Amino acid sequence: MTSNFPRRLQPRASASDDAADARLRTLLTRQIAETGREPSLAELAELSGLGVGGLRKALRRLEARHGLLLHPRGDKAWVVHPFSLYPASCWVQGRDKGWWATCLYCAFGVCGCVGEDVVITARFGGEAEAAEYRVQDGRLAPTSDLFHFLTPPRRWWDNVIYACATFQPFRSESDIDAWCARHGAARGYVIPVERLFDFALDWYRPHAGDWRARSVEDKRACFGRHGLTGPFWEI
Repeated sequence: MTSNFPRRLQPRASASDDAADARLRTLLTRQIAETGREPSLAELAELSGLGVGGLRKALRRLEARHGLLLHPRGDKAWVVHPFSLYPASCWVQGRDKGWWATCLYCAFGVCGCVGEDVVITARFGGEAEAAEYRVQDGRLAPTSDLFHFLTPPRRWWDNVIYACATFQPFRSESDIDAWCARHGAARGYVIPVERLFDFALDWYRPHAGDWRARSVEDKRACFGRHGLTGPFWEI
């Protein structure tokens, strides 16, 4: 699987660029969490102090490091994980605002970033039946649902929109098998939704603090903390 998105030239980054880019990514995450939307390019340029030209270069560097995904035809952010900035498969409803997420894994990550009680609406297998998950006081309400990772992590950024779309909740193992047969998909990796919640918080909650690009070793360590081992999780 290869990306269908056009490649764009990426400016080279210095050590000072890396630090500034990390601050920008943290700022962007916090703005989306606090307002429920992406700031405009002009707003973000003013908030960051980078100016529009410097901001565009920083956004492209972040995209090259998988810090976010820009719209293929411009400099508008498309996905700033765990937030989606367009209508996506999950809705995370907070006290007085809400956020989109491209999958339940990301939706749990949104919960970790916004730090408030939420109700998450998804669909089992991405199909007709609605699935609802409640998070109160930082805890997921008990559920016996399962979560299916179809795409292994080493392939996520081949096309991250596709990868997120293949991650879905289910009621049972038999529902997963039937879904895979119905859609001609090879079964991936299955974990309980309750375990997914802990993994998503561990992975995404730091994004609202001081964001930094994870090394391969950091990723493996996070996987290992949640028992995500074996060939599927090799990166």
